[in-house]
Amino acid sequence: MTANPNYLHLKRRVPEDRITLLQGGTRSGKTFSAIYYIIWLCKEHPHAGMEIDIVRDTFTALKATVWKDFKEVLLKHDLYNSEAHNKTEHIYTLFGNHISYYGADNPAKIHGRSRDILWVNEAHQFPEETVDQLFPRTRHRIIADYNPALPVEHWLDRYLSTYEPCITTYKDNPHLTDAQVEDIESKKHLDYWWRVYGTGQRAQPQGAIFTDWTTGAFPDADAIYGMDFGFSTDPTALVATHIDKKKKKIHLKEITYQTKLSAGDIHTISKAKASNALIVADSAEPRLISDLRTRGLNIVPAIKGQGSVNAGLSIMQEYKLVIDPESKNLQKELTNYRWLEKRVAPVDEYNHAIDAARYAIYYQLERPNRGRYAVK
Repeated sequence: MTANPNYLHLKRRVPEDRITLLQGGTRSGKTFSAIYYIIWLCKEHPHAGMEIDIVRDTFTALKATVWKDFKEVLLKHDLYNSEAHNKTEHIYTLFGNHISYYGADNPAKIHGRSRDILWVNEAHQFPEETVDQLFPRTRHRIIADYNPALPVEHWLDRYLSTYEPCITTYKDNPHLTDAQVEDIESKKHLDYWWRVYGTGQRAQPQGAIFTDWTTGAFPDADAIYGMDFGFSTDPTALVATHIDKKKKKIHLKEITYQTKLSAGDIHTISKAKASNALIVADSAEPRLISDLRTRGLNIVPAIKGQGSVNAGLSIMQEYKLVIDPESKNLQKELTNYRWLEKRVAPVDEYNHAIDAARYAIYYQLERPNRGRYAVK
């Protein structure tokens, strides 16, 4: 059987390059290729005491994906030994080498340890400041896999200019079932999806509204919150905003993004997360806003009217957006939010967290003298 191009690229480039990049669409075999490469590396260097770290953006995601796959491969090849697995410290010893696996949401792991080899799984989901802690603490080689659903500017750019990535697609993965291939190819009519996930190429959605955004930590500063109401199908979204007028940056952080929240649920979450800070909410629900205000929330209706959507988006486009790295739904929306034909209005989808942010931003920048409190 022909080896996956990702695996062959790793065997060729890791001995030569500081960083090896695997760029691919959906189901292209990036993860399994890296797993098999690390197993091969450990076998080729028995009892070398190599320290190999596998990191993903959160431990929950890592445990459910890459470590689950890693363990399945070990079991499949009779390489798993429960006595070699320290489940408390999340370390597996293989051929006398030590494989640690953890999430980037563990600050002690990110800031406190070093290693010989680092594998950053789904690297596009990592904030730049985390990478800037991980890479210098890696003594020898770094492997990073990612899909190309990237904003216009991303920290990967500075490495892509030096290290040519291996680009693969689902066609490079012989283990997919016919049903999986059929499902992937059924999306060929979706131009952006197909270019990114079908062909593994970087692209912006046609008519993308927001192109100037990146990820970064939300500042330790006062926030004003935006809220978009939903229920059964659409989520209720609460987003924290902070505007840095001097640097022309808007920081956004997704606080909640859930369906089927009652008024009581919304009050509980908002009170716990926003406390007494101002919340600017969808004015299409005046009764719900009144109820939440009665319950003690500092909440006001958003400014709406003819042209307010485009006006709010226009104001936001004047700033660089910096998105908290854990705000996955917000990042997904920004990647997919686009204009209708002729750019007269945005498509009414992928916009729940964005609408919440827009309410708060427009309120602050269009009516700066309205104040920060609705409840005295």
